[in-house]
Amino acid sequence: MKKNPLVTICFLTYNYAQKLEKALKPLINQSYQNIQIIISDNQSTDNTEEVARKIASRYQKVVYRKNIPDIKIDEFNDISNKDTTGRKKTYDVVFNHCNSCLKSGIIQGELVIFCHQDDIYHEDIVKDQVDFLTINEHVPAVFTLGNIINEHDKIIGKYKLPKELRHKNIYYFEEIFKGILNHGNTFLIAPTFMARIELFEHVGLFNDQGPFGGSDDLEMWLRILERYPIGIIHKKLINWRVGGRGKKYNNLRTSKADFFKVMDYYLEEKKYSKKNDIKSLRQYHYQKDFDDTLRSMNFLINGDVDQAKKIINSSFSRQIFLAFFENVKIIRVKVMALKIILFLGVNLGFGKYLGKILQRIV
Repeated sequence: MKKNPLVTICFLTYNYAQKLEKALKPLINQSYQNIQIIISDNQSTDNTEEVARKIASRYQKVVYRKNIPDIKIDEFNDISNKDTTGRKKTYDVVFNHCNSCLKSGIIQGELVIFCHQDDIYHEDIVKDQVDFLTINEHVPAVFTLGNIINEHDKIIGKYKLPKELRHKNIYYFEEIFKGILNHGNTFLIAPTFMARIELFEHVGLFNDQGPFGGSDDLEMWLRILERYPIGIIHKKLINWRVGGRGKKYNNLRTSKADFFKVMDYYLEEKKYSKKNDIKSLRQYHYQKDFDDTLRSMNFLINGDVDQAKKIINSSFSRQIFLAFFENVKIIRVKVMALKIILFLGVNLGFGKYLGKILQRIV
């Protein structure tokens, strides 16, 4: 890679006219200035195009494109929405948008990063990532850590690397996969993903119409890791905003999380279960149980006491409690308490009342 490479920032936006300029400022004012910013507008129905074109007229490095999905939208249902009919095929609108940018022919940079409109980027994120990829020429992609903010820009949490991954910054499949088995996909932050553009020629595009739903990003990360190492910069260079699409997807969700579709595919179909230790696999099954507890609560809130009871009664086992005590966290303690309350409530005949109480709280 040549010195001072051009970086293309694909800024994915939809109906964000009022906040667009504020969201773009941290990217326009990056400390690394050899950048191309593509405002990629996914068919906004407000005046996003007008605002974006005005911004582009003031900054030479900014260009505007209107995203034209390469599928017939009326035949598909975005995975973040609830399709009650079950008649439509699903697709992931965000990663379909990323793929569209990659196929557009507009990207000029040697490196590309996909930035989301709700998040706030540190002024050095591009510089630090370019420096990392320049030094580590064998690494095709890099992530950073970050903070979690609410709608008022207040920091309410942090993305942290698992302790076992903190001693280095270049990683291979086995250690990342094991980290995810033990801790979930809590440290590979999608909107910090910067890659060499030629990477997609080797591994393909995001599987936006495949079986993995809202976890197309995780499937891509693992697909890359099967062939190449990745980097993680141990700095919080993004303020990732909670809510938005993720909140919409998880709102009273009763289906299993898409995360498990990816992990089960690698564990079962690709036989990685044979390459991992019993403790890590037990922690992964605990994550499933954790998810089942939340699903049981949501069934109860929706008034389906029988389904809530079925899930919660089948979730207690020696292995689950062993996994809990192997990795005690505050959030796990809270969900374990919820699990016990749900179990007692549905089995003592208070399911409907408990559901109404939870509906007010959640």
